[in-house]
Amino acid sequence: MYRYKGFDSAQCGDSISALEAAINAWMEAERPRIRHVCQSVLNNHILLSFVYEEMSELEQRLPAQAQTQAGGTHSRFLEDECSEGPPTNPQLPAIPPVVH
Repeated sequence: MYRYKGFDSAQCGDSISALEAAINAWMEAERPRIRHVCQSVLNNHILLSFVYEEMSELEQRLPAQAQTQAGGTHSRFLEDECSEGPPTNPQLPAIPPVVH
């Protein structure tokens, strides 16, 4: 499930280094799989928005999906799971993977 996290530079006293430290601390603690990032400006403040998946949820799904997969190889499953997903904008066409 996708989740949302927002950071406002006003909460950091408009210090870019403090904002960066807050975002880095969140990333280290949660280890999110970021799917989309947006940067906006509101008055003199920077707003950073993240749409992400929690890695703990992905790790829990991985063994369950591997057990239900029949006849496929585990390495192929991991490649599919770790590859980029479909575009988040439905107006963008999905690009098929390169076949070697």
